[in-house]
Amino acid sequence: MQRRTRAAVLAALTIGLTGGCADGKEAPSAGGSPSASPSVTASPVTPGPPWHDEVVAAPAGTTVGGKGTPCELPVTFSVPAKWKVEAVKGSAKFGEPRLGKALMLCEIDARPTGSTGFLRVWRVDGVAGGAQAHLKYFLDAYAPKTTDAVYRRVKAGTVDAVEASYPKKDGGTVHDRAIAISSLYGPIVLSLDTSDPVELLPAYQLVKQSARINRD
Repeated sequence: MQRRTRAAVLAALTIGLTGGCADGKEAPSAGGSPSASPSVTASPVTPGPPWHDEVVAAPAGTTVGGKGTPCELPVTFSVPAKWKVEAVKGSAKFGEPRLGKALMLCEIDARPTGSTGFLRVWRVDGVAGGAQAHLKYFLDAYAPKTTDAVYRRVKAGTVDAVEASYPKKDGGTVHDRAIAISSLYGPIVLSLDTSDPVELLPAYQLVKQSARINRD
């Protein structure tokens, strides 16, 4: 587990969770790298690229993040049935699973369902600011060469969040995603690591629509 996780961290990994709607105006495009401070505004439901809000959420199977679950987190959310949920811990050999100040807390594996991809949950330590600053830091660490990212404020379930969509390295009309969800303990970043975002967009939508603050 540690060897595979470490390799994935050093390679590429990113997010996906989808679909609630928020009131306000459409978010402008933030050209250039995520390093350039993006202007984020609230966004309505947006079908098609880059958000694909029309994708229907997958049926809920397992709740992640609650007390007594494999990963106890500041937020809870649902994932499809049969996804394998596992807390991520460091080791003496490989150290903590980090991307800079971003520490991986939980990994949720889609492979038992026949799909390929991972949903990963991160905590970003020592970064000033709210969800936008934490998400920007994560993208800078995860995909430093990314260009043409766009950002928007959304509701992840009932929780305030900031979402990013940015082109995959190999192109394609469906972009990679990352989202920072505000919690009682600061923003938590969720990323969907998959070679085929189209296949896992329904799971992404489910996670995003079912997010709640964990008050346990």
